[in-house]
Amino acid sequence: MAQAAAEDTLASARRRTFDAVPPPELPTTMADSLFTFPCPCCGKLVEVDTRSGKARAVRPQDKLGAKNLDQLFAAQTKEQQRLGNLFDQAAEDQRRERERLEQQLQRAKQDAQKHPQERPRNPFDLE
Repeated sequence: MAQAAAEDTLASARRRTFDAVPPPELPTTMADSLFTFPCPCCGKLVEVDTRSGKARAVRPQDKLGAKNLDQLFAAQTKEQQRLGNLFDQAAEDQRRERERLEQQLQRAKQDAQKHPQERPRNPFDLE
């Protein structure tokens, strides 16, 4: 019985100490859940709301802000030339690959005409 009384007092003491600790404060204002920082890629300011989990650009900062129209046109022309060169190079690579495959097909046809009796090996026959 004494043991039960001691356990009772111990349990009530635990309850009292637990009740005495106030719960942690939750953010109640918008400022506690909003964070603003610059994007490392584009330099725009990004606002993140930790409560809703959403992010948005707050004040976009243009990197091209100080350039005039002539500079922008020159940059656009340079980029257009670069992309045109890349396209031409890719088209040339495709043409070379097509020619290589065509030559390989012609050689295979010639080999087949040289040995008309010989059938090509079937990979399933090797099993």
